[in-house]
Amino acid sequence: MKEKETLARKGLAAAFEAFAVAETPARRIGAQMLAQDVLRELPADMEPPAFRRALGVSYLAGVNTSKKIAKGSKLSFDTLVLYLAASNNAGVDVCSHATTGCRLACLVGSGNALMEERAGLLGIVRSRILKTWGAVWRPDLFNRALQSEIDRAKAKAKRAGRGFAVRLNGTSDLDFSALIAANPDVQHYDYTKDPRRQSADNYHLTFSFGKDSPARNRHLRQALRRGQKIAIPVVAADVKAALELPETLDFDETDLRFLDGPGKYGILKVKQTSNTSEGVRNGFVLDLAGLKELIRKLES
Repeated sequence: MKEKETLARKGLAAAFEAFAVAETPARRIGAQMLAQDVLRELPADMEPPAFRRALGVSYLAGVNTSKKIAKGSKLSFDTLVLYLAASNNAGVDVCSHATTGCRLACLVGSGNALMEERAGLLGIVRSRILKTWGAVWRPDLFNRALQSEIDRAKAKAKRAGRGFAVRLNGTSDLDFSALIAANPDVQHYDYTKDPRRQSADNYHLTFSFGKDSPARNRHLRQALRRGQKIAIPVVAADVKAALELPETLDFDETDLRFLDGPGKYGILKVKQTSNTSEGVRNGFVLDLAGLKELIRKLES
């Protein structure tokens, strides 16, 4: 098993290096095919620690690993979040309902990832791409390893007398319903643009704004009828005024959406990413006038 683990780690490292420097779609596909071949050869009974070592990562999901998520600590909650390579950044689309503006302004390029990018480093990018390949092409091994991390983080939170929550789509919009159903005693939550995604007793969903368009707005109205709140990114200069509008609430106080009070429209101050201006230009990030117009349409 050790030999297979080492060969897999080297093979996936080579696949990532080829993928990162690929200058044509054909070369990127070739790198992906190499990764698929390596992952396909992993034995079905591989234990979680060995699988993580084979991927070349120390963990799949982390607890309170961003400033926003860590705000839950003031409410005595620990939150385990999985961050994958958003959009189609790993060559496979993990955000099938994302708009162009959403893809361009994605928070995958914010925080520590943005600082790494500006420094010319690839550590976080590499980790997220490898995790994404594992999640998509070996979900059996990936979910088993992820379950072990949920168990460990849940036990640690319990020992500390803290609440515990899990957000599996930190930078993706995938269906983890089987894993969520396998953990009925754990509070899960996500943001989604997928109108087919279903809430559950232990799964709280917030619907995410993508673009002011007739089709997208139908999905938003459906979500409101289901009792789901709408997350809307707003330019920083207009956040204060936005929060004075009826039925709005501050989504930046914490990320624990399942604890939100009354209101329909959650205001998110747009995060600084490498492509924030593109998000504004493509209608994903709204100013006050755009927000008022969207709410008028949804309420009419």
